[in-house]
Amino acid sequence: MFSNQGIPGPKPIPFIGNMWGLWKQNLPEVDKEMFRKYGKIYGKFEGTQPNLCINDAELIKSIFVKDFDHFINRRDLHLKDLKVFRKMLGALEDQEWKDVRSAVTPTFTSARIKRYSEQMKECAERLCLRLHSLASSQGRMVVKEELNSVSMDVIAKCAFGLTIESLGNKDDPFMEKATRVFGAHINKTPFILLPFILPNFLVRWMSAGVFHNEDFRYFVKLMTDLIEQRSKSTQKFHDFPETATETVSSYTKEENGKTKPMWTKEEVDEIVAAQSTVFLLAGFDTTATTLACCLFNLAIYPEIQQKLFESIIAQIQKYGDVCHEMIQDMPYLENFINEVFRMHPPAIRLERTCNKDISYNGIHIKKGMMVTVSTFVLHHSEEYYSNPETFNPDRWNPENKANLNPYAFMPFGMGPRNCIAIRFAKEELKLVLCTLVKQFRFFSVKETGDKIKISDGYNAVNSIVDITVGLASRDE
Repeated sequence: MFSNQGIPGPKPIPFIGNMWGLWKQNLPEVDKEMFRKYGKIYGKFEGTQPNLCINDAELIKSIFVKDFDHFINRRDLHLKDLKVFRKMLGALEDQEWKDVRSAVTPTFTSARIKRYSEQMKECAERLCLRLHSLASSQGRMVVKEELNSVSMDVIAKCAFGLTIESLGNKDDPFMEKATRVFGAHINKTPFILLPFILPNFLVRWMSAGVFHNEDFRYFVKLMTDLIEQRSKSTQKFHDFPETATETVSSYTKEENGKTKPMWTKEEVDEIVAAQSTVFLLAGFDTTATTLACCLFNLAIYPEIQQKLFESIIAQIQKYGDVCHEMIQDMPYLENFINEVFRMHPPAIRLERTCNKDISYNGIHIKKGMMVTVSTFVLHHSEEYYSNPETFNPDRWNPENKANLNPYAFMPFGMGPRNCIAIRFAKEELKLVLCTLVKQFRFFSVKETGDKIKISDGYNAVNSIVDITVGLASRDE
């Protein structure tokens, strides 16, 4: 298929394709080597599934934005028979995805995000209380351990109205189950090949086993029970399930010349439970990992940390304390976070499935073919970024940003099917980061190292090896 078009790529193994050994390799390094060897566009096979891998900004623009109607769907996760999971935005396809996305989008308006800011700040302050004790007793912190708890605290509190008193305790069941969901050992074993080589009916059976395990069921039951309780209450919570229920319930369709609700109450409840569950789980690990990458870079670049600290103090003098209004006017903070996203993107790969044949300059993409972008390779490309291995927030200054290709930066995806919760994620990152830098100084210690290491295995999201940094309270 690829060789006939003159598209280079590795020779596949029958039935397995080019998947062999990926469970024990480092995915970003594999992608870098493939693009170095075959160029910006090459073909590979996942089992018998052809996959066109691209690292070309113009082609990315066409596929993710300009010709989006040819690439509406993501990879088929075979969840159509699993209640709640089948209604998650990542699993929905075609018109159903468009309808649910349109119905859920109003839950992330600027006004609603602002409402969560104070709660985010409270969660960050609770983390600071723990860190002050850690600073005085140990003078260092294992970064991801602490940031997992604040990330879960923010989402549980802001999005679901839940206060989990034991967050931060290593034996807390809530944290324990969430951590296990994202630490799936199957990603590091040959069993990860099965979804790519088994017939579809066996893949559906396997998916049911994976997603119906005890840990996933815990969070699904948590959300479905909460939504059921809310339906019997008149109390206002101003959180994600309440807002999503309102917006999804009000979404309508035209039928026989009449306007009627798009979904029944049971369907609305399932849609809301699905988005609530994925919001809880997806936001937990990716945000904690990004915050960990932020603290690592502050620790090894003290001059950048000082510049950020000074900008935070200047804003506090204007606004009184860290708050929503303050972070809207902090260009250096925005630059710093963008550079963290560039060097350490949350998703390792971004995928789309072609639903209608299309051609680009002699490259024929057939219906059913996968198209994949390696965000790590794209974000570290010398073609799009000068000195890409250098951490440099100033590359995002207006005069420098004007020279950057906007289609070579995809921390939240791109186009109509990008991450729906971008505003929530960035609000949380900025509020937590400002609260921490205001109160603490982070510095490099022997265990810190000079580079963030990514875990081996076939991981969908950026999974880093934990980081230790020095920690000191600024008031000492």
